[in-house]
Amino acid sequence: MKKIIIALAILTMLLIFTGVYFIDRTFFPNNDVDDMQIINYENNRNRFLSNNEGMPIIVGIYNSGYLYHSNHDHGINKDVIEELFNRMKLDYRIEILPRVRISSMISEGLLHMGVSTIETPERAEYSYFIPYFSEKNDVLVRNDAGISTEEELLKNKNIKVGIIRGYYYGEHYTNLIEKLEKQKMVVQAKDTEHLFKMLNDGWIQVTFNLATSYLYYIDYYDIKEISIYDWAPEEELLVRNLALSKKYFSPNDVVKFQQTIDEMIDDGTMYKIFNKYIPEENARRMCEQSWCKD
Repeated sequence: MKKIIIALAILTMLLIFTGVYFIDRTFFPNNDVDDMQIINYENNRNRFLSNNEGMPIIVGIYNSGYLYHSNHDHGINKDVIEELFNRMKLDYRIEILPRVRISSMISEGLLHMGVSTIETPERAEYSYFIPYFSEKNDVLVRNDAGISTEEELLKNKNIKVGIIRGYYYGEHYTNLIEKLEKQKMVVQAKDTEHLFKMLNDGWIQVTFNLATSYLYYIDYYDIKEISIYDWAPEEELLVRNLALSKKYFSPNDVVKFQQTIDEMIDDGTMYKIFNKYIPEENARRMCEQSWCKD
């Protein structure tokens, strides 16, 4: 009888332990697999490209007009990535993400690569950079705003100017935005689509944007009566880069990516990708830093 009681007690304890274990697995997801994947990438980062089989390189892309848009699932950045990885014969996976999350995910080791990124000292701590095009912001003004110059804008405090939160507009326009903020003329948009919806609806009358974005959204929203100006003709273009995580890639890896991008520039592929989506004048401006040949 005692043996039966002991056996039942042991069986009960086993059942309780098993139940707790499965409850834990069900309601509290375990990240061991993800953690191991990160550790493995870390330990093998100097051999990441040679060990690419079965471990696709994850590239973060965001919605930004002709650079890429999920509505049609193509754009300049996607075409560049596809051509780059096809030439290098590497496995990859594209993830569509909010623009503001891509840099932070690279820094946290959650993403391998990003596109059309501006190099900053902070980002250089966790990313390598490979330039592949350059752009500058233009000024978009609704015709009913009745202004055409920066001076007229600063004098008209009834005008609202839209900007995208966390976006870098270059030195000249950043300084202008600071002046406008002091006059309480600035409205922040959560992303590019929100910005152009506000412009179309008349909530804002002025904004700053890149041709690869505004050419798409002006057509997408069928925005009429918009004038485009360059209020910073002397300012240099902003160089856009591929950002490669230092957690995964070695300097030797970066050299291989750079060589392939250079090949795409030299054989005219890069320019053809730009000109596929935007007019020749704008495509040439993206190449003004001698990134590409036609």
